Amino acid sequence: MGRSRSTEDHIPPRPPLPAPFDTPDHVSPAFRRIGGYAWRIAAIGVVLWGLLLLITPLQTLILALFFALLVAAWLMPLVNLLAKSTPRWLAAVISLVTFAAAVAVVVTFIGLQTVSQWEGISAAFNQGVSDLQTWLREGPLQITDAQLTSIYIQVEDFIRSSGGDIALGVLSGVGSVLGVGTALAAGVFILIFVLIQPREIFGWFVRWMPARNREVIGQTVRIAWRGFSQYSQGLVLVAITNATLVTIVLLIMGVPLAIPLGIIVFFGAFIPYIGAPIAMLLAAFVALVTDGPLAGALVIALIFVIGQLEGNVLQPLIMGQTVNLHPVAIVLVTATGAAYFGLIGALIGVPLAAGVYGAMRYLSGPVRMDDGSPPQPAPPGEGTF
Repeated sequence: MGRSRSTEDHIPPRPPLPAPFDTPDHVSPAFRRIGGYAWRIAAIGVVLWGLLLLITPLQTLILALFFALLVAAWLMPLVNLLAKSTPRWLAAVISLVTFAAAVAVVVTFIGLQTVSQWEGISAAFNQGVSDLQTWLREGPLQITDAQLTSIYIQVEDFIRSSGGDIALGVLSGVGSVLGVGTALAAGVFILIFVLIQPREIFGWFVRWMPARNREVIGQTVRIAWRGFSQYSQGLVLVAITNATLVTIVLLIMGVPLAIPLGIIVFFGAFIPYIGAPIAMLLAAFVALVTDGPLAGALVIALIFVIGQLEGNVLQPLIMGQTVNLHPVAIVLVTATGAAYFGLIGALIGVPLAAGVYGAMRYLSGPVRMDDGSPPQPAPPGEGTF
């Protein structure tokens, strides 16, 4: 007992309470700053969640609007060129008819090529699968027939369950046939008028904005559209280059359906850094089952080479510094869009991010001085988060 009291006697007295912070609620400035950011982030999250709930019933219409703007970005240079010698409405009609004819020719060609080579591909595919089974049984893996049967059953069950989920997601995302038809008609209508009257539509939009902010909002929209259109146009050139290289190599190797596979790579390239390699894996699988492991390995090596070419040569050369999105940002935006909206999100995420990035660079950039002096950096707290 005495030992305990002796120990307590040696406990030092505590210092006096610190003086309260010189703030209205006597909370430290650091915690006030953290709290301010916390409730602002929470408020932004609530608004974004509300917007997500609001646009969910309209996603078919929004997708139609996006693809209308995407096609407009592709065709606008051609329309502007033709409008120098013809009325703009005629230039828009010629451009739209040319685009529709090109899409129809591509789809028809893929169908004809597939039908004409289907019998040979089917026989080669069956032979390739048989050779693969023999290698799995007699090769280093020594997989038994029972294990192969179990794998087949698992793959079949996965395809059936995934197919049902995919079909349900497509039906829930697309909506009724009437809704799709209405959205498609609205998209075509918007596309036509964006091509024919871009200045009039832009002026009408800006006039709805507050007078004191019209110049900033107008310039922001211009820069966002320029970033969106430049990235979309550059992506088409990258996709054409990728598809051309793949098609040439597949034709040299004698892989069946070389041209349709190249076209699939073209469409896959619209998902940057991810889509083209996935599409080329399909080409590698076709080469594997029809021409053997060496051909499949060569196509896989081609995936690596074209990936390096796209990331280190094509993207910097074609995109330049106009849409200087870092590859990490592109992959993150693509993955986020795919996580929330599936394949459509992966397709539309990066072009939208390119437009937003251009607008944010303008809003956080130098400030024009009214007295004619050189632009000055934005004051602290202006144009930034």
